[in-house]
Amino acid sequence: MVLRSRDGFFIGAGVMPMDRRQAEGLAVLAVIAVLFYALKLLSPSLWPLSTSAAPSTEEDRTTKAVALNREGREEGIFFLPADATIADLLLAAGFPNTPLIGRIAARGLRAGDKVYLASAGAVPVIGKMNAAELLALNLPVDINRADFEELVLVPGIGKKTAALIIALRERKKGFSSLRELEEIKGIKEKKLAGLQKYLCVLP
Repeated sequence: MVLRSRDGFFIGAGVMPMDRRQAEGLAVLAVIAVLFYALKLLSPSLWPLSTSAAPSTEEDRTTKAVALNREGREEGIFFLPADATIADLLLAAGFPNTPLIGRIAARGLRAGDKVYLASAGAVPVIGKMNAAELLALNLPVDINRADFEELVLVPGIGKKTAALIIALRERKKGFSSLRELEEIKGIKEKKLAGLQKYLCVLP
């Protein structure tokens, strides 16, 4: 059974009558719900997500994370195009007028590099980020450069294994392949497969 209220709104039998103010409130809520749903659908095109905020990975080679230390101060980590140079890094960091020799300015950078610039006229030196920075960015740590404190930050490597890795590295005068880690007691094929995500051997 359907009844009409005094204000002209239909209500079902057994339901409390709805006055005009309540009906208008429901109408406003319905409009808000529709607008919210529409904005949710359209938000990717209206406000595209910034790709520069996410660290680069092995799968995503369109950008690379590079750090800058200028005059002893950490200027931050910048996400640059894959073919970025030292000049591009300085431009992104807000130092476009830094005097550089053309050959040095055009030098390419790798993901995980850290550029050290002692002064405005100094020649930039390219080093590497520390292990904590690299791991936070999903970038591997160079097994030939990492010290004891950095190795123990790698998931799956404890103090004992870190010490064994350093000892083996000293005997070999450096690793040429991660496969050599299998010479260490406790590191076999399965364990090595898990470590390969976090370690690398750079030239």
